[in-house]
Amino acid sequence: MGKVAIDDLKNKIGNRYILTILAFKRARHIKSCINADKYMRTCKWPKPLLETDSKKPLTIALEEIAEGKIYYKESKKKEEKEQEEEESK
Repeated sequence: MGKVAIDDLKNKIGNRYILTILAFKRARHIKSCINADKYMRTCKWPKPLLETDSKKPLTIALEEIAEGKIYYKESKKKEEKEQEEEESK
């Protein structure tokens, strides 16, 4: 896959801060798996979910988000809190 447009990802996730945290955490998981393979250990997290030419964990993470393999789901507590705030107005 080629370069990933950050604006497209931002629109897909909806919030640039959540996108940053999501990509960072996934990149850390990918880096951990790469190191585990290097030292013949097991990895707790899934290996990269797609085939790519990139070797950089952050780029792989952004490609996974662009492909829809990794996504963000808001918690129910946050949704309930927002509903309560709207009802109280």
